[in-house]
Amino acid sequence: MPQDSLQFLKDSTQLASEVLDFIPPEKVDMSPTGPGWYILGGIAVLLVLIVSIREYNRYLNSTYKRVANKDLDKIINQKLSLQESVFQVNTTLKRVALTSYDRDQVAHLSGEEWVAFLNTHWKNNFSDKESDLLINGAYMKPSADHDETLTQLIQSSKKWIKSHV
Repeated sequence: MPQDSLQFLKDSTQLASEVLDFIPPEKVDMSPTGPGWYILGGIAVLLVLIVSIREYNRYLNSTYKRVANKDLDKIINQKLSLQESVFQVNTTLKRVALTSYDRDQVAHLSGEEWVAFLNTHWKNNFSDKESDLLINGAYMKPSADHDETLTQLIQSSKKWIKSHV
């Protein structure tokens, strides 16, 4: 490379450093400066708090449903007699109904009136076999058909508990 080229490169670098004094931009402040951001943040915190309280109350209000489902699971696992199992299912359904509805409306119900009440407070209905088992189960002799119907009754009872209100 010729000497003139090196001198020219050196001069232009020196000139550029003298003329182009680089001024960095100011740092951008990332903290919210206006009161609107604090209000918006407060509203967001308040909404989260309200939703959390609602969900917690919903959880507490559905405790009876979880307990009733556990009771129905125990009936399956305990291998009770048909009469005892039907009695336990009816007792569990009655407890749930008394928790959800007015005592004067539920406490006196039995037999066909009881099954009609259950069916009117549910979008589905208990089948004829399940209804017969609820009404007459305490007086029936156990059979393989009844065991299958009892399992269906317990599953339908769980569905009723889940969606009765």
